[in-house]
Amino acid sequence: MNLLGKQLINAMRWLWRFLTSRNTAIVLLTAISLVLLIGAVLPNPALITPERFIELQEKMPALLWLGEQFNSMKVGKSFAFTLIGLLLILSTTFCSIDRLIKKKRTSSGTLRELPHGKKMGSFTLESRASDIERALLAAFKRDRWKTISFESKGSRVISGSKGDVGFWGSIFFHAILVTLLAGLIAFYFSGFYASIRISEGQEFILKKDNLHRIDRMPVFGIKLPDLVFTFHKFTVQYYDDYTATDFTAFFTIKDIKTGKSWEQIFKINEPFRYRGIDFLMVVQGYSPNFILYENDVPVFNSVVALEFDTDFRDSFDIREQGMRIVAQFFPDMERNKDGSVYSKTRRPKNPYFGLEIYKDGIKVIRKLVARGEDITFGPYRLVFRDLHHWITLHLVRETGIGFFFACAMVGLVGVLMRILDPERQILASIEDTSEGCIVNFYHSSRHFEGLLKENINEIITTLKMSSSRQ
Repeated sequence: MNLLGKQLINAMRWLWRFLTSRNTAIVLLTAISLVLLIGAVLPNPALITPERFIELQEKMPALLWLGEQFNSMKVGKSFAFTLIGLLLILSTTFCSIDRLIKKKRTSSGTLRELPHGKKMGSFTLESRASDIERALLAAFKRDRWKTISFESKGSRVISGSKGDVGFWGSIFFHAILVTLLAGLIAFYFSGFYASIRISEGQEFILKKDNLHRIDRMPVFGIKLPDLVFTFHKFTVQYYDDYTATDFTAFFTIKDIKTGKSWEQIFKINEPFRYRGIDFLMVVQGYSPNFILYENDVPVFNSVVALEFDTDFRDSFDIREQGMRIVAQFFPDMERNKDGSVYSKTRRPKNPYFGLEIYKDGIKVIRKLVARGEDITFGPYRLVFRDLHHWITLHLVRETGIGFFFACAMVGLVGVLMRILDPERQILASIEDTSEGCIVNFYHSSRHFEGLLKENINEIITTLKMSSSRQ
């Protein structure tokens, strides 16, 4: 065999040892658990209220940034997380295969080498090897140990083992983990995360070009259901003037293909599911209706969904007129004694906008305008006609995620079987010498080692008593 062939065989052996190592599985499982734990603790901006989001922006921006980057939803969609999961499943698969091979060798009596274990003790008996073997087998069977006998390096070895139920429970648990591969692959190739944004009074046709944002598309694309969303009204319930306790959006949804239409209510953390896609309301904001007139002719009429910063500011463009408008929102406008304005509450009781209008990059006017009022500059007149709400709906398809949780629950049965009947083994090697038979005891167990030593001491006592009677 040439050098390249030897290197290849060594590499395959190393890979096999790596994948079948319990340490590999423990490290991978610990990594996944820690990542999920950290992600679950961090705030997820997609699932918190707008008020909480603003509070975090103002008081704990670092925590908010960590939540945006490492929340469990985002981490779960990452390639690294998928890769770790695949490695864990491969490790579990090969570990199970390795254990089944060893189990088969042991049960068929083909084992010819003394299994690795901790040596318990050694003593010499004057009885014949065959008599000692019979006494050992009787002692094992009396306590319901499964026994096999074989030759190993000139010694006769009698093995007693328990834990078959636990062994198969472990294999069952591993098999359940392996089946997660199907769910993981299904999720990785079909996972879909996107969002739509719609304001009160608007109609929205669900298609790819109309999506506000696409975070993840399935590998082979996706066919969205032919739905039309009509957003009628949005209501908010408040505990006080700053703390919202409930958000409700009222829709009519129509399936174009079937012609079926129905009323649909959206609430925070109460998704609407249709043809494998969850529609989840996550963010709410304000959409003022601005109308721009040029020489009393309307040239712009739109409900503008504004995303405010910590100062409640945002901007939008009217490109046909070369205009940029910077808008600062005062939901409940009140004036200070010096004439400056502020918002007394976050509820839109007395909505005003402070507007700065730029024409071709030059600021032409700055003025405060209430709902129903207008600003006049040159041949233009801008009207703040009305105030609407907008909401963001997250579209999520996580094929295989439910399968993950179902398998996890079923897999716990295997874990329970393993705990109730752990694998343990006692081995006695009999070496015939001129001075008598030397009996060496070994034991192997991952749990309850103290009880196993007691079992060995009882067997040794039985053997010595049996030998003295002969």
